[in-house]
Amino acid sequence: MKTKKKLPIIIFSVLLLLIAAAVGALQFTDWGYILTIPYRPSFEEIGHNVYLHKADSLTPEDVRAVTDRAEERVKAFFGDMHSLDETIVIICDDEKISKKIGDKVTHTFLWPSRRDYICLSNEYFNVDIVAHEFTHAELHWYLSDEARKSLPLWFDEGMATQNDYRERYSYESWVERTDNGANVTALKDMDEHSEFHCKDEKERQFHYIYAKHEIAGWLDGHSTEEMIVFIKSLNDGGDFYTLYDNFKTSRDKSHDTGHGRVGR
Repeated sequence: MKTKKKLPIIIFSVLLLLIAAAVGALQFTDWGYILTIPYRPSFEEIGHNVYLHKADSLTPEDVRAVTDRAEERVKAFFGDMHSLDETIVIICDDEKISKKIGDKVTHTFLWPSRRDYICLSNEYFNVDIVAHEFTHAELHWYLSDEARKSLPLWFDEGMATQNDYRERYSYESWVERTDNGANVTALKDMDEHSEFHCKDEKERQFHYIYAKHEIAGWLDGHSTEEMIVFIKSLNDGGDFYTLYDNFKTSRDKSHDTGHGRVGR
């Protein structure tokens, strides 16, 4: 009889612990807080999947003007933009919240559904950075989870910087930093996050410059449609560098026959 009386108490206690753990995860972990922002009363959805902190100094009109221009860049580059339904943009200038979610970062979650959460403070909310992050999201939209995991980081960032027009990544910066191509870094030395985002800030910025220049040259002579065919081919599991070099070779052949890149 005592065991029967204790059983409801045990079940109730376990439920309380589970509820407490769930609340703690949603409130005190980065991923939990980010996932629940669409349901938090301190945020307002001011456009499709765009959330602005209600105490932010930016107006909904300010935000929409920037996201619309960034979206136009990505559509011009890819020919369209399919990732908007799977991309959440969060703008917040509250320092306490930014410490949790980041002030210039894209988080990718595979649960409960695959989505990219772009978190930006006002300092980093501009067309270049939003277009940069949107390009990441659109590139990822074409790739399987496995292909995304094996994608070299320099390629991911090199693609994103194609729509990021900040002077720091310009061709002139590449000429200066590489002595017009005399001093470069092996692409395979920038594959991993720890390699590309190294601790030295100048070296890290050089990686962005080099990746942007590499991708710009690699794309030259190819159409948007050919670029997308290449991206989709990564889902078949072939060796990235073999596929990449083959695409570059076909570009060189197109130059020989007088065909240039269109659709950019």
